[in-house]
Amino acid sequence: MSEQSNEVPQQNTRDNEEKNRFKKTLHNIGSSLRRISNQIGGISLKYFRSPSSIFWSIVYPVILILLFGAMFGRTIDTNYNLNVYDLDNSTESLALINELDGLPGLTLNVIEEEVNQIDEWIREEDIVILLEIPETWGLKVSLNQTSNLRVYFDPSSATAKIILEIVEEVVSTQNINLLNIDVKYDVLLENLYTKELSFMDSLVPGIIMITISTIALFTSLSYDLEEKQSGILQKLATTPANKFEWIVSKQIWQIFTAILAGLLTILFALIFNFNASSLHPLMLVYIIFGTMTFSGIAMILVRVITNTDGVIIASVLITIPQILLSGALVPLDSFPELLQFISRIFPLYYLTEGMRFLMLEAATSLWWRFFLISASIAIGSFAIGIFATNWKKDS
Repeated sequence: MSEQSNEVPQQNTRDNEEKNRFKKTLHNIGSSLRRISNQIGGISLKYFRSPSSIFWSIVYPVILILLFGAMFGRTIDTNYNLNVYDLDNSTESLALINELDGLPGLTLNVIEEEVNQIDEWIREEDIVILLEIPETWGLKVSLNQTSNLRVYFDPSSATAKIILEIVEEVVSTQNINLLNIDVKYDVLLENLYTKELSFMDSLVPGIIMITISTIALFTSLSYDLEEKQSGILQKLATTPANKFEWIVSKQIWQIFTAILAGLLTILFALIFNFNASSLHPLMLVYIIFGTMTFSGIAMILVRVITNTDGVIIASVLITIPQILLSGALVPLDSFPELLQFISRIFPLYYLTEGMRFLMLEAATSLWWRFFLISASIAIGSFAIGIFATNWKKDS
């Protein structure tokens, strides 16, 4: 009986200790969350008092999407004008003119007046391209004899070159028809993806990621450097707050501003017929990855940079090459092979391409590859940045 009576108080003691530990754990978690929320509040006040932070987070993405949207985002109804001088007036020449006139986007201007010096007349009228159908052209064509058309064009004019390609295509098609050549095979085009992206659709992920990289680098570098020089980190080290809570607080605010910048980019992209249905919920994950990546890089650089000039130089050296070479704005297909290889070293490349592949329904395998690489870079950069931030020793 005595042994059983002793076991009961011991069991009660253990239960009380476990309850106390559980209460203490909850208390510590609650205190930590309160400190984090208070720190986020302080960071937000500092943010709204800084015009440069508001510019990079709100005005900058709007300027980018409006600028590039105005340059490339609108669908332009292009109509080309071709001047035709018909000296033949045969059935064949009229058939050629009718075929050219029936092409979409091409308007013919048939010259009715008699022109003596055609080249001088072209220069006087400031014409970039003119198709001349010589005399007896139709007769030679009907007799299966070689007869050439003459085209006067300005080689410095891009419009003239486009119209020339159209004319050459029509002539090539007519030659095939005149020679009675049967086409034995053709090319069938199969789309690799179930949905195609317009230039505007593919531009939006690049603008979002460029904005995030700029916000994270410029604001994080300036904030962290200010804290380092002002001694705020040393003061915080004497409070119950710890380094992890402080970094998490700043990161939560960075993610909030990044999401805000992304929403503004999408909102203004709708002006240029951006297809909102191409958006994917997992794009939020890439926004978080982008914020973690460039915030981590900023934390690492703060250990090396000691003045504001260094902040500007480091930010420019990191952001400008990425913007130009990562494919965020300019498709990589137009780059030389060496530059395409170099683009693979930039985090912005994997973040942007991953978001774009999310917009393509049949590109799941490619999306996972970019997702894993982006996640690895984000976690690695952020982890190194946390270890690099030593607020008790920095001065």
